[in-house]
Amino acid sequence: MISFVGTMPDHGDRFNMGLPDAYGPATPAAGAQAVALASADASLTAAWLELSQRIVASTQDVGDSFAEEARKMHYGETEERAIRGQATVDEARALVEEGIDILPVALSQSLKKILQ
Repeated sequence: MISFVGTMPDHGDRFNMGLPDAYGPATPAAGAQAVALASADASLTAAWLELSQRIVASTQDVGDSFAEEARKMHYGETEERAIRGQATVDEARALVEEGIDILPVALSQSLKKILQ
């Protein structure tokens, strides 16, 4: 299945929040930058959550049948509709090679439950 892995932008897997460490002493500017980054991170997280909820609410979950369903729609075997589901990397690659437009999106499993 397709997985999404991210790293923090500062020092590889490490994110300096202005605390003293091997990269140098903390400064007031570093502390203010950390607060600004945390605020921006919270805003981005909220925006991503809203977008993810919209995706879940406006698509049909076809689960592991994603590649099969996408092909059926592409070749006119079934009605086109907005779908989401899972595909292996090889399945996703094959869909793209067949000219089928797909968009990998990382959705939390908790979003796939009933939306509040």
